[in-house]
Amino acid sequence: MQKTNRLLYIFILAVIMFALPTSEASARLARCRIDPHFKLSNGDMVTVTLDIGTDIANVRNINYILHVPPGVTITKVTYTAKSDKKAINETYLVYQDSPAKTYITDTVVTTQNPDGVEVIVFARVNGAPEKSVSGYNGQHLFISLSRP
Repeated sequence: MQKTNRLLYIFILAVIMFALPTSEASARLARCRIDPHFKLSNGDMVTVTLDIGTDIANVRNINYILHVPPGVTITKVTYTAKSDKKAINETYLVYQDSPAKTYITDTVVTTQNPDGVEVIVFARVNGAPEKSVSGYNGQHLFISLSRP
């Protein structure tokens, strides 16, 4: 009887061990989504949405570079991650060097993991259909947007 009970306990323990994910696998399942909104002086709104293949706690910083037409400035930036308790360092630069009615976003995500963390960037202007590009942490990810 004791031998049967031991085998039953070992079987139950084995089932539980295989049913639970390892910490590495569960870390790979974590993702975070961030979407700052850039309000421009000409009334346009550029939204950049990031889907980062890691938990927000692993994101060191995000740098946005926005290329806008001459004379256009950013009047307000709303960072949605700032409303989260785990706010991350997000910075932006603006260059007034793009053609009229054209915006170019350049996004770089830096994470604590040096390995390739997948990053997908979506961008849109004034709620128009979004464009996307994918890459990895540390890469410059560019999207060109045109306003009708």
